[in-house]
Amino acid sequence: MATDRSGRTSPRKVPFAYQIARIAVFSALSVLGSFLHPFPSSIPTLALDSAPGFFAALYFGPVDGFCVTGLGHVATALINNLPLGVLHAPIAVGLAIAGCIVGYINRKWNFLPAVAAGIAINTGLVVLAIPMLGLEATLAFTPILFIAACVNAALGTALYLAVRRRLRA
Repeated sequence: MATDRSGRTSPRKVPFAYQIARIAVFSALSVLGSFLHPFPSSIPTLALDSAPGFFAALYFGPVDGFCVTGLGHVATALINNLPLGVLHAPIAVGLAIAGCIVGYINRKWNFLPAVAAGIAINTGLVVLAIPMLGLEATLAFTPILFIAACVNAALGTALYLAVRRRLRA
């Protein structure tokens, strides 16, 4: 953290190339997480792909969170042969927005409401699956999605809490 003339701390400005490289690294971690499916579900896109996005949003901010969570879902969908078809595009946009909101709320207030908002948005996106799955299947899928969102958020938040005292670069 750098300080301005008034003595307040503010995130340091980083070169654009550094930010792109950082987003690429965390997106690659999301791709690795997309191969890990610890949640029993008929939809194979429930994986540990959002944890790097939660961390990036909390530690680096809204832009990184937007990019990493959005790209992470796209990677998971592609790796699992797009089981929801074209619905993955609006889901990826929704998750990207969730990553942005997590980063913004964490900067404005604290990580707890930020993570709660991220979990709520992640779980709430299940309504997009109603046309494909039907209402009953979507309702049956929602608790598993909620658990997956909580696990991803817990992993990303645990890493954030472990390293948040370091300089944000």
